[in-house]
Amino acid sequence: MLFDLIFLGVFTLGWLISAYIPWLALSIATRGRAGLVYLPLCLFSGVVAALAVPVLGFDGRGGLALSFAAAFTVPAALLAARRLSLPASSPRPRVEPEPREIPR
Repeated sequence: MLFDLIFLGVFTLGWLISAYIPWLALSIATRGRAGLVYLPLCLFSGVVAALAVPVLGFDGRGGLALSFAAAFTVPAALLAARRLSLPASSPRPRVEPEPREIPR
């Protein structure tokens, strides 16, 4: 019983680390603008995706690798969908109107 809990704890920790990597990479690439609110969502979606793999029947070595791949790709897809849904935020230089002379 105790070994099972340790085993599941190590798996969950590995899945959390796998789900954290896409958020960390996006945070580094965007200089901290990945959105801290999306970190728990990425971790949760990674663990749920990883738990879905053995529930769907993929167990063994292939299922283990697939669960870690799912824990990585689902948060990465979530963050990619978020980035693609945002409007392009290119900083445009603001053009000031030229002052006009007031007619008398």
